[in-house]
Amino acid sequence: MVTEEWLANLNTEFRAAGIEQRRRPWEAIRRYSEQFNTSVNFSSDVAKTIFKWFEANSKPGAHQVGSLYEAVYFYDAQFWVVSIPISYGTVQLNALDCIHEMPNGIKQEMMADHRQSCDYVIYWADCLDYGMGVDDLRKMQGLNEFGLQLLMSADQELRSATSILSQHRPDPRAILNCRMALEIFFKSYVALKNGLTQSEAKAIGHNLNKGLDKFIEASGFDDWESTRQLLSVFPDIHERYKEQDITFRKLWDGYSLAHSLGAVIIREFTDRNTIQQVMASSNAN
Repeated sequence: MVTEEWLANLNTEFRAAGIEQRRRPWEAIRRYSEQFNTSVNFSSDVAKTIFKWFEANSKPGAHQVGSLYEAVYFYDAQFWVVSIPISYGTVQLNALDCIHEMPNGIKQEMMADHRQSCDYVIYWADCLDYGMGVDDLRKMQGLNEFGLQLLMSADQELRSATSILSQHRPDPRAILNCRMALEIFFKSYVALKNGLTQSEAKAIGHNLNKGLDKFIEASGFDDWESTRQLLSVFPDIHERYKEQDITFRKLWDGYSLAHSLGAVIIREFTDRNTIQQVMASSNAN
């Protein structure tokens, strides 16, 4: 049970350690999870109590919270935000709960279509692995430094695209962020897997076909050859100064391809593999 005394003592400790006020509830949740050997979900009563206490004992606005990770999913001609909640320990997540802005009626229609429901759940698994795994890799020791640098750069491009596509009126120029994310993810994988010099990265340049070739060669994932046709949705690099005119469907094709590659990298270099559990469950049913 979370007590006033426990929280006050923690806050005194955090203050002495110079921990920012906005970080304190997260540290308190982590400490609670470790101390009492229990999982703490973002929406649990324990988490709500901790957030409420720190909100009352901190600067106003210091604890505005978001998700651990956000992406977008395309359905019914719209982009929908997929939010992966912050949690500690082992918790169960519901794929549909993560697309909370979608009305229940549309959710039911989507899940009634077996192919569509499988597509969404697999994509949700990608979001879960990627959102949690990027931070894992950032903290991991012994990785190729250039590869990690490229990964973080690609991550920024992908998140920028997400931010744009989350808007009420998505800007078609998001396809340029998707293009850069895909290009840099290709190079990041090769660098993390086999090593890649900056001159070798420059030799690949902005050529997505070359990037795909190098990725397949390094990974052995020959099935990715089937994605080559999707590269046509991206504008040539010299067109980045032009106005972009692209359908939402093609925007989704470009975004989801880049996101899928990011998830592949995470699963390759961490122990996260939600997709494996999802596929096993699907086959069992």
